[in-house]
Amino acid sequence: MTPKKQPVQSTSGAAAAAAFLEGQRITTTGCRQCGTEISGVNGRYACPCCGWVNNWAEGDTELPSTDAPS
Repeated sequence: MTPKKQPVQSTSGAAAAAAFLEGQRITTTGCRQCGTEISGVNGRYACPCCGWVNNWAEGDTELPSTDAPS
């Protein structure tokens, strides 16, 4: 059996990923629809019990742009 090749990542790609992850924060709140305690990332939530999702604009941070990095 041939071992799988591991993907090669550039140092700039790894640095960009690390910078992105530093800005991520786990937050917790009560679901506005059913009251279940739920967690999300930077104030964005989705309840697994009832399906409630808060609006993206209610988050604590701006979402990343869709522009490709130069």
